Parts: sequence; C-alpha cells; structure tokens
Amino acid sequence: MNLRAHRVARAAYLRVEAHQNEPDKKKYGAIAHRLPGMILQNGLAQATGFLLAKGSSSHEYLMLLDDLNFVLRAGETLNVPNCNALHQAIIAADLNQTLKLTRHALEASGWIKRYVQGLLRVDATGNNTDNSGA
Repeated sequence: MNLRAHRVARAAYLRVEAHQNEPDKKKYGAIAHRLPGMILQNGLAQATGFLLAKGSSSHEYLMLLDDLNFVLRAGETLNVPNCNALHQAIIAADLNQTLKLTRHALEASGWIKRYVQGLLRVDATGNNTDNSGA
C-alpha cells in the first residue's frame, strides 16, 4: 500500500537528507523550524511570499520553498514546476483549495522540520543539537 502520508514523509526525508553536507544547513534548518508557525500565523500565501522575497538575497529560503513544493508534489497536492508557480497557485486558490493546501503544507513543513531535527541535528536557532560541533 502506498499511502499519501508515506509519500510525503519519504519525499521530506529525501530532501532534508540531501542538505546534510551543505555549508548552509544550519540556516536552512532554522528557517525550516519556523515554517509551520509562519503558515499558521500568517497564512500559506504570506509564508510562501516571504520565502520568495527573502530568497532573492539568501538561497536557503528558496531551497526550503523548493523542498516544500517537492513534498507537496509527492503527496499529489499540487503539480507545479517551481517555487514561483507554487506561490501563484496558492494565491489563485479559492477558499476550499486554500484550506486543503494549507493543511497539506502544514503536514509537509512538519515532516521537513522533524527531519531537520533528526538528520541535520539543527534546532530552531540554527545550532547543532548533537553537541559534536559539526
């Protein structure tokens, strides 16, 4: 059985795992920790708009938005090719679609956050949680 939740978790794992050896993984991890809260507090459209805007000066924001898009595609929530198309689809959605997209984005961002904690060993401040100094 190939459940949607399993596809989402697997996609999030693959994306976060790919960032293990990147030099900016701490900043990526700190942003990933804040993403579910940003979605809840400000809404999905504002959260993705923020990531797009900050991505012009810091690529970690776009990496996270790209990862969110990948995970949403794996869960068959949306099938858009890139971050800009993701944001456009979100702001063009009607109320029912917005609620569904928000629910799935919260699930996806939650998985990303958990794997950041488990694989990258980065906390919400961007510090290592394994005390190895790596």
